[in-house]
Amino acid sequence: MKKIFNLLLSTLLLSLVNIEITHAADNENYGMPEILKITMKKVELCTGFQGGDFHNILTEPFCNDPLVVGSVDKEVDIASVDAGLAAASYGEPALLPLGETYTHLRVTFGKKFTMKGASVVSTGSGSGDTTFCATKTTTDAMYGGGSGEAGKKYTHRVGVDAVGGANVATEEMNLYWVNGQKSSIESGNTFTHCYGDNCGDSSATWRWGYPETASGVANTSVANSIPRASVATDDMVNVYPLSSPYTIKAIPPIIDIAFSTSEALLVYEASKQNGSGTARDGEGKCAFTVGKVFVKITMKDSEGKRSRGR
Repeated sequence: MKKIFNLLLSTLLLSLVNIEITHAADNENYGMPEILKITMKKVELCTGFQGGDFHNILTEPFCNDPLVVGSVDKEVDIASVDAGLAAASYGEPALLPLGETYTHLRVTFGKKFTMKGASVVSTGSGSGDTTFCATKTTTDAMYGGGSGEAGKKYTHRVGVDAVGGANVATEEMNLYWVNGQKSSIESGNTFTHCYGDNCGDSSATWRWGYPETASGVANTSVANSIPRASVATDDMVNVYPLSSPYTIKAIPPIIDIAFSTSEALLVYEASKQNGSGTARDGEGKCAFTVGKVFVKITMKDSEGKRSRGR
């Protein structure tokens, strides 16, 4: 049987972006990125899901009888108009067992993502420093030198200087899911935020909380791995429910997919003052991460078509 699930599985990756910034949540803005690249690494179909502590996401209760559909690194620009076609080429042909019913899937992807885009609306800061923010090519200097991007990518986040106007050219920027903790206990885990293109200043009091429950968005994950400083890995893992259980038949199903990246770029103001009040003039820097991506997926026996809405 041919690769009937590849487009479905890769598009579900888009709901991984339910994160929380606990140090600057009042100074953020959403927009549509020009580019948003992720690296898919492994996809498994599951016959059931019981769950448990998210730190154990690779165990049997999170994916019963896992069937590997694809296990090769592939970078996909999920903001492009042909993202569905690119994602559909992921994975190797799999002989799916007739009569088996699948209810969930487990997806492994990289903690690195590449974004290109800009915000032309103030992020809400009283300082007025971040009215125009644009992504810039990542440099070691943005991490304060030393081991640079390679050595600090999971323990530091970058905040770059704002730009002078809305028409500035944007550049592809490497960004990462930094070390964090469950949202309920994230106060016990901190990371360092650099401020400025050359990290002229920094603060080690920022916190990153990863959600422990689904957010209510269609096809959102029911479980996600939580990056921690004590676990050395370049991977993130999420578990997603299928829109409804599906039993493999002799005739492959039709998969109808629609998703939107109109708010996938999240920009927020980073400064030492974010956690204790309004940033003073000259202190606000532009920081970027993944924002909101909405997904709707339908599997059916009759003929249909894939669609993408923005």
